Amino acid sequence: MKTYLTLSAIALAAAATLSSGVVVAAEPTPDFTVAYNVGATSDYRVRGLKQNNSNPSVQGGIDVAHKSGFYVGIWGSTVSDWTAANSGSNMEVDYYGGYKTELAGVALDFGTIYYNYPGANGTGINTSDTREVYVGASYGPAAVKVSRVMSTNYFASTDGTTQDASGTMYYDLTLSQEVAPKLTASVHAGYTDYKNGIDNIYTGTYGSGKVSYADYNVGLTYDYEGYLLGVKYYINDTKPGTESYATTNGKKLYKDGFAVSILKAF
Repeated sequence: MKTYLTLSAIALAAAATLSSGVVVAAEPTPDFTVAYNVGATSDYRVRGLKQNNSNPSVQGGIDVAHKSGFYVGIWGSTVSDWTAANSGSNMEVDYYGGYKTELAGVALDFGTIYYNYPGANGTGINTSDTREVYVGASYGPAAVKVSRVMSTNYFASTDGTTQDASGTMYYDLTLSQEVAPKLTASVHAGYTDYKNGIDNIYTGTYGSGKVSYADYNVGLTYDYEGYLLGVKYYINDTKPGTESYATTNGKKLYKDGFAVSILKAF
C-alpha cells in the first residue's frame, strides 16, 4: 500500500512541476520521527503460544527513530496470569532499542528488548521477565531474525533462583508479499532452541520432555483506509515438555488455531 501511494504522489508532483515550470525543493529529513500504534487481537501469541488464554488483548506502542538509524520504543499488551507469572498487573510492557541500516540492498537491524511484566508479587522475582538481544536482516519479501536470551529467566519457564535459561535461541524466518492491492500474504516459520543450565532441577528438560519446539503461521493483512485488518492461522510442532510448560488450568496454550487482529498506526 505504501509503495503504491508513494509512487502515485511522486508522479503527481512531477507532473505538476513540469506543467508549471516551478521547481519545488524537497523537504529536509527530520532528525527524529515519532510513530504511534494501537490495536487489538482475538488471540495474542508469542512464538506460537497463547499469551491471554484465548481472550482478546488490547495493545499499543510508541516508537522514536533518529535519522542516523538508532531507535527506541515501548509497547504493551494485556496478558493472562500465566504469562505474567501471577504478577497481578496482567500486563506485558516491552522496552526495546537498536540500530537499523542498509548494506548492499539488505536491511539490517541490531537491537535488544526487555519483556517486562510489572507488579511481581511473592518473593519479588518475576520469572516472566526476559531480556534478549537480536539481529535481523531483510531483502525483498524475506526477513530473518535471530534472538538470544541474556537473562536467566525465560517467559515463566524458570523458577528465578536455581534455574537458568540464558542462551536460549529463537530463529525466525518470515516471507511476505503483496498479492493484490492493499492485500499482503505472509508465511512464518520459527524455532525455539531452549537451553537449561546445569543447576536447573529439570536437568535440561521441563516436566516430561524437552521444551524446544517449532512454530508456524500463515496470514493475510488488508489495509483498509489505514487500518490493518489481519487473520492468521497458527501451527505448533510441540514436544511433551512444551505441552507441560504451556498448559494452565486445563487450557492448552500451544493449541493450533486462528486469530484476527486490527492495527492502526499514526
